[in-house]
Amino acid sequence: MAGWDAACYKITVSRPAGNLTGYVLGNSLPAIAEFQRQREKASVAAAEVDARAALKQAAADPKSAETEPKDPAVSTQFRDFSGRDYHGKPVSLSGLKGRATLVTFWSPTNAQSQDDLTRERPLYNQLHKNGLEAIGISMDPRAIRIDLALEDRSFEWPQMPDRSGLAALYHVDPRAGKTFVLDASHKVGPEIEKAVRQLLAAP
Repeated sequence: MAGWDAACYKITVSRPAGNLTGYVLGNSLPAIAEFQRQREKASVAAAEVDARAALKQAAADPKSAETEPKDPAVSTQFRDFSGRDYHGKPVSLSGLKGRATLVTFWSPTNAQSQDDLTRERPLYNQLHKNGLEAIGISMDPRAIRIDLALEDRSFEWPQMPDRSGLAALYHVDPRAGKTFVLDASHKVGPEIEKAVRQLLAAP
């Protein structure tokens, strides 16, 4: 549950005399720490299964193998995609209509990738009026994991779960994440990416 400095968990204890429900702040209880460990383990496993499935599908599709580069840092066309954000609202890359677009793959089990997502906020706020758009893609296919991972952090741009193997298609590490920078025609290249990364790294 969001809104606290730490996660707040609703707990139900089953007793012969009846169930007891309460709330616990943080993960100091061993049962909560184990729950978090199992949840993260399941999330990583699900992401890896989806990645293997997407790679297998890409290998079985000769046309896809010809059109998609082995190294996504080489200038290429980023294919359009669509889905629903974690609130259920339809979203697509083409629907963003940005002069430049940040596509950030992040993992609910990797704090660094979540911090990378957060660090994009100043750039987005500064340049959104000039045509910068953004979309975050959680590499866990379950929408609820976005809410749990980001807790009380909110973003002005859509966040959607990767249910079609996009991360695997662009060879993104399912545990680390990556940000692609696209121009208006959805072309991604090292020059564009380098320029925006320099802006993100500036004090």
